[in-house]
Amino acid sequence: MRITTPNEIKSTILVVDDNKKNLQVLGNILNEVNYKVAMAIDGNSALKLANHLLPDLIILDIMMPGMDGFEVCKILKADEKTKEIPIIFLTAKVELDDVIEGFNLGGADYITKPFKKKELLVRIKNHLDLIQSKRKVEEQAAQLKAANLFKDKLFSIIGHDLRSPLSSLKLTFDLIVAGLISIHDDDFIDTVKSLSKSTEEAYVLLENLLGWAKSESGTLEVAAETINMKEMAESTQRLLKLNLKNKSINFIIDVEDKVLAWADSQMIQTTLRNLVSNATKFTPTNGTITIHAFQEGDKIITNVSDTGVGIPPESLAQLFVARGKIKTYGTNNEPGSGLGLILCHDFIEKNGGELTVTSKLNEGSTFSFSLPCIETRPNS
Repeated sequence: MRITTPNEIKSTILVVDDNKKNLQVLGNILNEVNYKVAMAIDGNSALKLANHLLPDLIILDIMMPGMDGFEVCKILKADEKTKEIPIIFLTAKVELDDVIEGFNLGGADYITKPFKKKELLVRIKNHLDLIQSKRKVEEQAAQLKAANLFKDKLFSIIGHDLRSPLSSLKLTFDLIVAGLISIHDDDFIDTVKSLSKSTEEAYVLLENLLGWAKSESGTLEVAAETINMKEMAESTQRLLKLNLKNKSINFIIDVEDKVLAWADSQMIQTTLRNLVSNATKFTPTNGTITIHAFQEGDKIITNVSDTGVGIPPESLAQLFVARGKIKTYGTNNEPGSGLGLILCHDFIEKNGGELTVTSKLNEGSTFSFSLPCIETRPNS
C-alpha cells in the first residue's frame, strides 16, 4: 500500500530531531508524498520555526540535549499562535509514564523508533485530516454566526421599513373608509399618489427580499437568454417613470439598438431597476441619470451614472458586503435597506459578470456591470 497526499494540499510539516540522519530519512519520506518539510535540530530552533511557519503538523523527538521534546511541546501549547498544531512525538522511549506525560502536555500521538514508514504516513495523514476537518467546522461556524447576525439585523431593518409604508397605507384607507377623505376632495389625486408611492416601496422591498432569500438558499437558477440592453433600459424607464417624474430627473438612454447580452433577463431587470432606483433616490431634483451600454470584447458593459450626492470613500468597500451598513436615506429622505445592491452584486456574479462602482462626493456615482455578450452563448 502506498500512502499519498494530493499535490494541491502540500501540508507543511516541521520535523524536530537532534540526529541529522533521522532528519534526512524523515525528510525524504515526507517529500516523496509531496509534503512541505521544515527541519530543526534542537528545541530553540523548533520554537522559532514553529512561530514563523505555523506548520500544519510537528513531528517532535523527545530525547534532545538542552531542551527536550516535552519542554518544546509545553511552550508550543502555551502559545496562542501554535497551540492548535498537532504534535506527534517520535521516541525510543515506550514507558507508560512518558506516554501519559506527552498526552497530558497536549501531544496528539506517539511514534516509536525505529518507525515503520507506512505507519508513520498513515498517522500523519489521519492527524492532518482531523485538523483540516476541525478548521473547516470552525470556519463554517464563524460564517454561520456572521450570516445569522446579518439576517437578524436585516430582518429588523426590513420590518421597520415595511411598517412605514404599510402603516401609511392603512391610515389612508382608514380615513377613506371613515369618509374623512373623499374622491371629490381637491387633494384626492395627491392622496392616490401617496398610496402608490407607499405601495411601491413595500413591493420593491419584498421583491428584493424574496430574490435575496432565493439566492442565499441556493434555489435560484440562471436561465440565460438573449437580452437587448436598449429594450431593457427602456423597460426600466417605464417601470420607474413616476419616481423620475416626481424629482424631475433627466433620464438618458445611450445604447445602440444591437447591444445584446447573454444572461437571465429577470435578474438583469431586477439589477437595472435597483441601480436606477438608487440613482433616483440619491440624485437631487432636476438631476440627470444616464444608462450607457456597449460591447467591449466578449463582454457587454452597462454603466448607470447619476449626478447625485456621491458616496463617501469609507462606505464604498461596504456597499456589496452583507455585514456592511445597510441603512440609507435619499435626497428626499427616501428609505433604503441596502439589500438591493447586495442582490445586484450577487445576480451579476451569478451571470458571469462583475459589478463595480466609482463615486465622487457632490458629483455623482457610476455603477458598472459586465455581462457575457450574445456571441459567448453555448453553441453560438
